[in-house]
Amino acid sequence: MVSILVIALIARVYALGAKPFWLDEVFTVDRSARPIPGVIANALRHHHIPSFFLLEHAVIALGVGDGTFALRLVPAVAGALSAVLVFAIAWSMGGRAAAWLAGLLMALAPLQVGFGQEARSYTMMMAFILLALWGLIGLTQHPETAARRLTDPRAPRASWLFYGVGTLGALWTLGDAIPWLIAATVAMTLAILPRVAAKGRLLANWSIVQLAIIAAAAPGYIAMLRAVHDHVMRSFGWIPPLTLRAGWADAASLYGLRDATMVTMRLLPTHFAAIAAIVVVLAGFGAWHLRRQPAPLITLVVAFLGLPVTLALVSLIHPVLLPRYLLWSAAPFFILAGFGVEAVNRRFQAPVLALAALLLMLNLLPYYRAETKPRWDEAAAILDGRMAPGDVILVSDGAAPAMLAFERQTRNLDRVPWQTTTHVRRAGKVLAGGHKVFAVYGPAGQGKAPNQADFFAKVAALGGTSAPIMAGSEIMIEQIDPGSPGVIACSDDAGDPGACP
Repeated sequence: MVSILVIALIARVYALGAKPFWLDEVFTVDRSARPIPGVIANALRHHHIPSFFLLEHAVIALGVGDGTFALRLVPAVAGALSAVLVFAIAWSMGGRAAAWLAGLLMALAPLQVGFGQEARSYTMMMAFILLALWGLIGLTQHPETAARRLTDPRAPRASWLFYGVGTLGALWTLGDAIPWLIAATVAMTLAILPRVAAKGRLLANWSIVQLAIIAAAAPGYIAMLRAVHDHVMRSFGWIPPLTLRAGWADAASLYGLRDATMVTMRLLPTHFAAIAAIVVVLAGFGAWHLRRQPAPLITLVVAFLGLPVTLALVSLIHPVLLPRYLLWSAAPFFILAGFGVEAVNRRFQAPVLALAALLLMLNLLPYYRAETKPRWDEAAAILDGRMAPGDVILVSDGAAPAMLAFERQTRNLDRVPWQTTTHVRRAGKVLAGGHKVFAVYGPAGQGKAPNQADFFAKVAALGGTSAPIMAGSEIMIEQIDPGSPGVIACSDDAGDPGACP
């Protein structure tokens, strides 16, 4: 466990502050920097339980290192602990080699490391859910004792405690933990209840624990529902519709160990494309190996498939499918894949694990060099060097002004006042007044992005532009001078201005 903890911590702490913040992390900075009453009020108003932001507030108050590093430290530690919990769950199920492989998968999966290097609460919620899953697996292994009265010394109190504390901790961290409460109940019904003679006593225990969890979590959720500024479901209106391409990217990054951009969830190139197929095959072998432990197997399958299947069905009506909402479902999948190594002859398990560790590290290394978050820091620096008083920035993404303002403040880019707009007509008035317009295309948040060609087609009506300037690979800047003749160069979807005739 200590070895897995060290590996996972190194993977997450290395270059922890190197990548720039993106929009959701900017919200964390803004919310956590407020006075404590403001932290609580702002979090509740925007559909969040305040606990994570209060913790980040304490980190800011303690002045723990560089701001970017410090705000990402709690998620990094939580992500590393999640890898340890995956190891512990597999070990408790009797899989020694399985524990190593499952722990390594969790410790070195690029998307898991990416969320561990993000100042958001998803890894903290996941760690609590995995503690609860460990407790639930313990109950499946001793179903008859789980039906004993909770006051009975022979009852599996540690398992009940892990499940209860883990579930409550997850609910206190983020509302996204509610599906876990449902998945756990389904797993109990399918995996434990049929194997118990005293079904009424088990259901009584389960009801007592569940009601205690709900009662303890309810005040925070009641306060949140009273404080929200909009209907809860409308807060998900920005999520792009579910498509096969998006679904594949989600699955490949979550379960196939592919690296992906954090905002657009675009899969990045890899030298190890076959690793996804290998992990899926291992999960199949793992499920076969666990057939003699049907109750833990059912629990893992429900924890793995229940969340993505449910959210995919909901997304047919209202899109809610995003990798961050599915993050914890990767852990039970990795446990299943870990048990795949148990099918290997014991003499060869150690070399296989060593090879797996090497392959996983090599698969992770490109993540640290990849541009997984849009380079709004570079865009702000470019604009600061070119803008004059009266110029305006025309953006494609309505959240881009918040990113530019944050980067400008963080990097003291206050040479001239900045104006931003999403309206071409306003930009035209600025040009008519003798000032420049800077058209900026690039994603800031995870909402549906406007088509690049459509955006620059509107910009073309303003007049000729300079050669495009790239800020990283996802942000394009074009300058339009007052009185410039001609129209903009054609641009394809990949951002190549010379690709069209």
